[in-house]
Amino acid sequence: MPGVPSGRACEACRRQKKKCDERQPTCARCVRLNIPCVGSGQRRFKFQEGYVVPTKEFQHPDKVCHSHSQPRSRDENHTGAEVLGAPPTNAISMLQQAFVRAIHTSTDLNYNLAWAYGGFLRDIPSRLGTNHALDTAADAIISMHSAFCVGRKMSVRALGKYSRALNALRAYLDDPTKACSTDTLCAVMLLLICQGFMGNNNATSSGHAEGAAQILKARRYFGPRDEFEAKLLLSLRGPVLFEGLFTNRIGLSAEEWKALVENDLDGTSPEGQMMRCLARVPGIRDRAATMNAGDAAFESLRQEVRSLYETYQEVLTALQSRTMSVETPLATGPCYLLYTRLYAQYQRMYGLGLTVGIMLNVLLQTVDPDDPMLPLDSMYFAQEILLVAEQSVDFRPLGSHYVILCLLVAWAATPDALIRSTAAQMLDDYQRDFDGGQATEVAAAFVHQLHHIHALPRRCRTRDETEGDDVFQVLV
Repeated sequence: MPGVPSGRACEACRRQKKKCDERQPTCARCVRLNIPCVGSGQRRFKFQEGYVVPTKEFQHPDKVCHSHSQPRSRDENHTGAEVLGAPPTNAISMLQQAFVRAIHTSTDLNYNLAWAYGGFLRDIPSRLGTNHALDTAADAIISMHSAFCVGRKMSVRALGKYSRALNALRAYLDDPTKACSTDTLCAVMLLLICQGFMGNNNATSSGHAEGAAQILKARRYFGPRDEFEAKLLLSLRGPVLFEGLFTNRIGLSAEEWKALVENDLDGTSPEGQMMRCLARVPGIRDRAATMNAGDAAFESLRQEVRSLYETYQEVLTALQSRTMSVETPLATGPCYLLYTRLYAQYQRMYGLGLTVGIMLNVLLQTVDPDDPMLPLDSMYFAQEILLVAEQSVDFRPLGSHYVILCLLVAWAATPDALIRSTAAQMLDDYQRDFDGGQATEVAAAFVHQLHHIHALPRRCRTRDETEGDDVFQVLV
């Protein structure tokens, strides 16, 4: 059958790209490693895009055997006595079915929407049908996801659905009551995800994150109203916060940033502490913009940034230790799939933790450029990001989409030519999953935005894009 994979290797050998003898029920390699052997010697089938659910004809029981023995005529297909109508359905129920397929736990990590973008997606099917902005946004993301999973380019149909979702969202935002609803905020988050499928070159900025912040600000309450909104804000706070680092348009106060990242679902976990540390950066940046180097206030700010940086090292160590704790059971434990998901989650948070570490390092270098250890720390963080990028290859494309941001930061914030070259190559490879490989344009846009992090008067440091070795220069 054309398009059907011919390989019959087991899942473990395929993931590790090892030769499998395809023995049944267990191949020799899995026996040697004492790990579960799944699918050895079995034929696999390639699933094509199937968003539209075809209707099936229901036959009378007396005609079942007859239908298998000979084809029915065209007239027989339309006789009401022999064929029943299709089961009751509508556009919303079809959309719910398609959405469930994209987020179900049986869907592999490489393409699972809920695992890649947040657990709040599992609650969306039950909320469809009551908010037009959410319905059209869900329709757009499923259409784009379906094409992405089979390697197709963005279709005119998918772009049309995205445009309709934008128009529906715009209409809801014009209504003060609808604009502040949880489902409207969820629609904004779905459109944020859509931008990733569209291969947006502006990798760290999008109007949707700014819009989400304005919705939260307009309702004068940043805390979650219910459990669903708590899960939604858990996923939304990251994009809003990262965009707040690169633009002044978000316009949240220090108290509002703190309220945004506070979430009972992660409590005092390393992830929650990481977001709390990063949420202080926009306020520090804004305060520094009003100071001059050498002032007493500037010296106090420098000590505050150093204290923040040193506190964050403990958070990063916790993220690293947690990731390393599941590396050994990953290969030999009885719960292989469970450990794989757990390791992928811990690895993702460690990679993002390293990214935040580099950003705080850049901020501290701006206010304390004479510390010789800071460039060494930055190089170590960048090297660890390269290692994470190597280990995340098995979860491409969606399962490791976060690596693109990590590599961008590693490339932009280290003066080491070899690290920069390696990061650029990996970035181009990962970026190819989404837009065919436009790493140069993405990196250039990112460097332009990175200037906002350390745009401090008289101590401002920015990247010299023409000199690879002289990474930072002081602007007086």
